Amino acid sequence: AQVALVAMRPNGEVVAMIGGKDYAQSPFNRATQARRQPGSTFKLFVYLAAMEDGMKPSDLIDNTAITSGSYQPQNASGHYSSTITLEDAFARSSNVAAVRLMQKVGDRKVIGTARKLGVTAPLAEGDPSLALGTSSMTLMELTAAYAGVAANSFPVRPHAIPQDKSSWLVWAGDRIRAWTSGLSYSEHANMEDLLRSVVTRGTGRAAGLSMPSYGKTGTSQDNRDALFVGYAGDLVVGVWIGNDDNSPLRGIHGGGLPARIWHDFMVQAQRQGSGQSRPAALPTVDPDGPVQPLDEPDMGPIPLGDSGAQLQIHPNEGVTLTTDVKGMPVEIRLNQDGVSVTPSPPAPVKPEQTLPQPPG
Repeated sequence: AQVALVAMRPNGEVVAMIGGKDYAQSPFNRATQARRQPGSTFKLFVYLAAMEDGMKPSDLIDNTAITSGSYQPQNASGHYSSTITLEDAFARSSNVAAVRLMQKVGDRKVIGTARKLGVTAPLAEGDPSLALGTSSMTLMELTAAYAGVAANSFPVRPHAIPQDKSSWLVWAGDRIRAWTSGLSYSEHANMEDLLRSVVTRGTGRAAGLSMPSYGKTGTSQDNRDALFVGYAGDLVVGVWIGNDDNSPLRGIHGGGLPARIWHDFMVQAQRQGSGQSRPAALPTVDPDGPVQPLDEPDMGPIPLGDSGAQLQIHPNEGVTLTTDVKGMPVEIRLNQDGVSVTPSPPAPVKPEQTLPQPPG
């Protein structure tokens, strides 16, 4: 079997990636190129759609076997009950409960939730098996969706280059994204209760850490894919195991080896993050050497169209837009303190020139 792993910050900064067991034998990157079924890790979107619909972890849903219709999924454990709470259904990864929950909220709502979290892979509308993760996607895409829940700001776009946290542009972008996306406090808290229950008493107990951790196991049909995706501290990590020829795995499921790999990676990563066995820092580029700064120290005002509006960029301070709103000149300033709108100072009036009077 092959293995892939992606680790990123909640803002999408990828800090580690493994695309397979041996790059010399196979350079194919299974973290970004392989599209595989996410299995029950897809249930994140089903339950999140339910939380957005106002449902709570304590709400009950039918957990009896499905014996009618053309699609009759079964619980992997073989255990059923008359009803089950959403929290227990998520922790135990009940398949019949997930299918019924998607029927309740609607597959369009589930697909819309996945799209909001950045999933762009094709998702089969009208297919009840979608609730169990039968639509394939990359591990990178799936992990980024979980990062959106961790940050409560989505969609998260994976990127390899660290962002300059001191940049006001990055700060402004993060603030705008937080204002325009994300879950309410109760919706986010409820979803984290579900993710936490998987690790504390559900199918993902092998991933448990000494710190709060959240995640979901996933196993596709016939054990062809086994996954664990979750987050703890400032890391969001996805682990996938499978065969390149899509043949079944022998005795491997999401709560087993993938959860243990996730656990071991997290333990080492958190140890390094605390300063233990931290690798030596790489040398930085001297900005006075071959790399020359490209930013102009003072660009001056930039005219915007023919309306007289001007944009002024102040290095390390922000941006000022001078424009006219219904006949009143205003200045709109954006910086790390936020957005302010003030009347624009009037332009200086040149004194009128008078012609000398003729004598007499």
